[in-house]
Amino acid sequence: MVPESPYCACATPPGIGGIAVIRMSGQGADEVADRIFRILRSSGEGVHSVREMPGYTLAFGRVIDPSDDTVIDECVLSVFRAPHSYTGEDLIEISCHGGSAVRQEILRVLLQNGARAAEPGEFTKNAFLSGKIDLSQAESVMDVISAESTLALRAAETHLLGALREEIRKTSDELYGIFAKLEMILEFPEHEEAPGNIGDAAVRLSETAAKLRDLAQTYTQGRILKEKMNVVLCGVPNSGKSSLLNRLAGYDRAIVTPIPGTTRDTLEVDTSVEGVPVRLIDTAGLRSTMDTVEKIGVSRAFDAISEADLLLWLISPEENGEDGDLSFFADAAKSFEDRKIGILVSKTDLLSKNSAEEFLRDILTAIGKLNLSGKIRFSQAISSETGEGIERIGAEIRAFYDELGQGANRSLLLTNSRHYDRVNRATDYLLEASGILSAGQPVEIACSLIRSAMDLLGEITGNSVSETLVAEIFSRFCIGK
Repeated sequence: MVPESPYCACATPPGIGGIAVIRMSGQGADEVADRIFRILRSSGEGVHSVREMPGYTLAFGRVIDPSDDTVIDECVLSVFRAPHSYTGEDLIEISCHGGSAVRQEILRVLLQNGARAAEPGEFTKNAFLSGKIDLSQAESVMDVISAESTLALRAAETHLLGALREEIRKTSDELYGIFAKLEMILEFPEHEEAPGNIGDAAVRLSETAAKLRDLAQTYTQGRILKEKMNVVLCGVPNSGKSSLLNRLAGYDRAIVTPIPGTTRDTLEVDTSVEGVPVRLIDTAGLRSTMDTVEKIGVSRAFDAISEADLLLWLISPEENGEDGDLSFFADAAKSFEDRKIGILVSKTDLLSKNSAEEFLRDILTAIGKLNLSGKIRFSQAISSETGEGIERIGAEIRAFYDELGQGANRSLLLTNSRHYDRVNRATDYLLEASGILSAGQPVEIACSLIRSAMDLLGEITGNSVSETLVAEIFSRFCIGK
């Protein structure tokens, strides 16, 4: 049987950089490397070929095209030997200069001399298949790469280090113990004091389900780390929404003019605020209009409001006449059941401090008369021009995120919707099994439910996952990872 060719890909993103890294892994990787790499200096004495290099050593040399001995680049080649490598196979990394042509030429000669192009996620997939990492760790690799905030990175690194794997392992061990006890009761009921043991199993199942439910609830925070918190900026035209977006984003993303109605569509900016990944959404000014385009913009603004995690409603003293009745605010507030709105009096650099505070009090009084005070999370006078009050907005966004965790402050958060689904469904099965045992119904049914719960948890770590699901998960990875 002819062994499969080693696979290769560039592990660094497109574009020009100081260096690029090209990876090659699989049986025969060192043989392919010897065809295209000439060692000039090695970290080991008497080493003249890649095949002779021990694991975790480097060599400086030249990548050539064997067809005509043309030098492509001077590089550093690293060798990692099986099973002590990322993939569990022999793994070679070529650190070359970071130009596009250099990378393309090195990949070309690798492919022409015995390697093949890697499939998406193939390096990490083989790390999983070789037992180097479990499936939850493999999925976290892409989360680390795509993390856009400190909190998202921290959560991804926690998964990568195996925290979720250990949590699932402990829960599975507990369930296996309960399951084995119930199986013994089925086989030898006369020797197992069945009523007492069954009652104990019901209690333990309920306790295990409660732990899983607590884990599932962390997805409220975890979802935001993965999908970002939607913070929507709303108000009537010329209320300072675009200026605030630019201030929070840290650069001029939105066009700002004194002309009301400048923003006619939603405008999104992804950023990080106090470590929380946030999607800031600027919206068209809300007003009655006969302009067809502006009507569409107002409609899209209300669509954004309905999907907001946190709504920042801006009111400018300059537009006091339009803001006074707060009719658009009342319509928007109906989308929220709890305190998810921040009232911001903007452009306070145009007023004295006392005038700004008095104006804010008047607005809050008017909102109270509409019986909407319960929707308000906080209120603040701000100036996007001077930065006054902006820090408070960041603190409120972080506080809102922290409250989603209900004060648990857990280091392990579910950030993956697939993991959340499996934990949630497993919890339901265990609660049902506990209820069956407590009601004196057949133990066989409870055992079947426990087995289903264990299978669901196994899908998180990969212990009971199908080949189809594995292929689907790794197909979403980038080529070089």
